[in-house]
Amino acid sequence: MPPVKNPEEIKTQLEGPVNSIPTTFLPDGQIDWQGIGHIIDIGIAGGSNVSLLTYGDSQFDFLSDEEVAQLTRFLIDRVDHRALTVAATRRWPDDKAVQFAQYCRDLGADLLMVLPSDQTQPMGKIVHYRKVAEIMPLMLVGCPAYEILDELLDVPNICCFKEDGSLEYAKAAIHRYGDHWKFMTGGGLWRNYTQWPFGVRAFFCYPSSFAPHVAACWWQALQEGDAKTAGTLIGQIEDPFWGIADDVAGGGQAVWRTALETNGIASRHLRAPALSATDEEVEKIGAVLEAIGLIKSP
Repeated sequence: MPPVKNPEEIKTQLEGPVNSIPTTFLPDGQIDWQGIGHIIDIGIAGGSNVSLLTYGDSQFDFLSDEEVAQLTRFLIDRVDHRALTVAATRRWPDDKAVQFAQYCRDLGADLLMVLPSDQTQPMGKIVHYRKVAEIMPLMLVGCPAYEILDELLDVPNICCFKEDGSLEYAKAAIHRYGDHWKFMTGGGLWRNYTQWPFGVRAFFCYPSSFAPHVAACWWQALQEGDAKTAGTLIGQIEDPFWGIADDVAGGGQAVWRTALETNGIASRHLRAPALSATDEEVEKIGAVLEAIGLIKSP
């Protein structure tokens, strides 16, 4: 096992398109391990230096604790030191979160995204973060109150922040803490575009999982400050891609997985009660994907 990365090394490597791993399932509800492996490999081959699990995209609401552990081990084994690996917690109590951090550290995860319960009071969240940070480097997520964040500035192992609140909160938090923590944009490319002026250079990148050429184009535009190309990608690719979600019962997650299946990467299915795209919806989504050039040529 290579040496554990320190927080400064992690902050340096957390840059560019982040391949947020969307857990996919087989029609019978079992995890689609082969598909997830393809997603990881495509992201790395396409230029993403970060492979990341997160509560939402990775479908933790629909996984057991044991499956979260299995998925984490699978990610780390599949990446095999080719990229930065980010594991994630569920909304666990302190002892469970600490135990899971120890598990992730022993597996060789580089970073752990920590999500305290929404029901926890500010001081409880501060203690939660501090306890887990004793084990390994942490990424904050969401929109914690400033009274919480101010009390974490002296914790060396807290080094990164996935912003996930309102745009106003993101802007204010980047101004306030951007010199201390490495920020990463959550959400779509358009959201990252709003943060270019504030120096945010790491971004969630759904195209990394099935259309890495789009991820590469966006990353080049960001590095060059090319607003015209960014606007074209948003208007001609991102807007229609997510726009079709309004006509799909399963929403954006179903659209994303249909793009994976259409490109021969992974199964489109979600685990019930989440709704997978129907055959009719697959046709509608496929027509959009073809129109915007997001279906891989045979």
